Amino acid sequence: MTREFLETLTRRYQAYVDRFRDEAGHLPHLHQLKVDHTLCVVADAQRIMAGEGWAASAQVAGEACALLHDVGRHSQLKEFGTFRDAASIDHALRGVEVIESERLLEGCGADTRKRVLTAVALHNKKDVPATLEAEAALLTHLVRDADKLDIFRVLETVIADGSLERNPEIAWGLQVQGAPSPEVVAAVSMGRSVDYGHVRTLSDFVLIQVGWLIGGLRNATALRLAAERKALEFREVFLKTLSSDPGVDVCCEAARAYMGRQAGVA
Repeated sequence: MTREFLETLTRRYQAYVDRFRDEAGHLPHLHQLKVDHTLCVVADAQRIMAGEGWAASAQVAGEACALLHDVGRHSQLKEFGTFRDAASIDHALRGVEVIESERLLEGCGADTRKRVLTAVALHNKKDVPATLEAEAALLTHLVRDADKLDIFRVLETVIADGSLERNPEIAWGLQVQGAPSPEVVAAVSMGRSVDYGHVRTLSDFVLIQVGWLIGGLRNATALRLAAERKALEFREVFLKTLSSDPGVDVCCEAARAYMGRQAGVA
């Protein structure tokens, strides 16, 4: 994939998103939120690739994956009024459908196209198959890491500016006050993926993000960026406004210990 093709792909992506504008030409708030998120994911992917020493030729495909990772969110929101996959559709698989039906990757080489589609399809899954081809796995973990880094930013922003209170759908419309589920605490504290079926409160939602800091970021640069941005510290303070459950401390201490060990290794 060339830089010139990436420019073409960006124009195609923008033209597709423009279809969701209202009669006045504005994108509804939640659609704009996803556009902003996408651009930030691209920027974080660039930072990760630079930190990990990716070749310039490989970085173009990484940017393409980041640009397209959430393209399925727009039709999901329009059709179902929610970002919660469990209550609607798998937005990653919808993204693959959009990329294919809109021919966004037309003109891209077959091997790169397949890897980009794989990264989009797997970016939201609990696990990445161990058997995945090496280059596809590299792109998939890049997008997953960059996505998580910007989801940290999104949560912090919507809490600070009041958007979360005005648009609870951002956090799946979950009950705001209340203790986290024991199953979520157990999974996060042990560095395991959370079964979303156990997510009932906003505390659970935030603890999922704490769990990403315990092995959920595969690239060392991504974990370093999360630490520099004080992702754990913000969540720890916020969680204590939602619940006094001791599980919050257990999970945050587990994340702090893991991040400390990784910093020592680096």
